[in-house]
Amino acid sequence: MNLRVTALIAVLLGAGTLLQYFISPLGLLLTPDVITAFFCLGIILVRPRIYEALGIGIAGSFLSMLIPGSILPWANLVSGPAGAYACYYFYEIFRGGRTAPLGTTFAATLVSGCTFVAVATVVLSGTILSRFGNFGGFFMTYLPIVIGTAVLNAVIVQALVSVSGRQ
Repeated sequence: MNLRVTALIAVLLGAGTLLQYFISPLGLLLTPDVITAFFCLGIILVRPRIYEALGIGIAGSFLSMLIPGSILPWANLVSGPAGAYACYYFYEIFRGGRTAPLGTTFAATLVSGCTFVAVATVVLSGTILSRFGNFGGFFMTYLPIVIGTAVLNAVIVQALVSVSGRQ
């Protein structure tokens, strides 16, 4: 990646971090990860190699860990690269369509969110059982937040790609 591309990715990740920071005080059980939207936007606009896309996901993960409100901040180190890989993969499949950014970002956010919930479930199983009674209650509490975040991220990326004129 050249310096201009790296600067673009840094600006996008910074914008996503600021937006996520302002969303975090809403008091939700799971802070919506809008940084995923901005690293997806970067991957879609730049079309990096797979290892560069994973690097973007890892950078986004570290930034996400800095935002308060996460039940397990380091789980982002697993979910971020998973989302970045999904973004890279799905955009390769959908690239020709007008709504490719929408579908790609929606799928990548679902992968990232479900990965985060899976890691949290394994690591915090005792806490989850004591707080929610069972894993089904935990899943049903977080599923609407993950799906809502996927919709939000998809709309953000589709709108920004449309405005940019690149696809």
